Amino acid sequence: MTRLFEFIELAPFARARDAYGMDDVEFAQLQTTLRGHPDAGEVIPATDGCRKLRWRAPGRGKRGGYRVIYFLRNAQDQIVLVLLYAKSVRETIEPGLLRELKKACRS
Repeated sequence: MTRLFEFIELAPFARARDAYGMDDVEFAQLQTTLRGHPDAGEVIPATDGCRKLRWRAPGRGKRGGYRVIYFLRNAQDQIVLVLLYAKSVRETIEPGLLRELKKACRS
């Protein structure tokens, strides 16, 4: 049975989602995927558990698509969406930035 996670969008994720034009249908598909497979993304080393998921962009597929950075709050049944970016814009995210975003979200 699929858990009913609550999704929390941090401001950087929400801004990128708007900028890339991710519509409600595509966003709902992402949420459905993460609800069914909350550990789908690869753990990013030195980030205290942040994960990176490859997500298809319309007309580009997974390899040329988006990267979704998120982490789980299992005890609270929450998935926190941290960042969204196109692979063509950025190859990696600095672990220190992700740790800081995660720390800010905890407070």
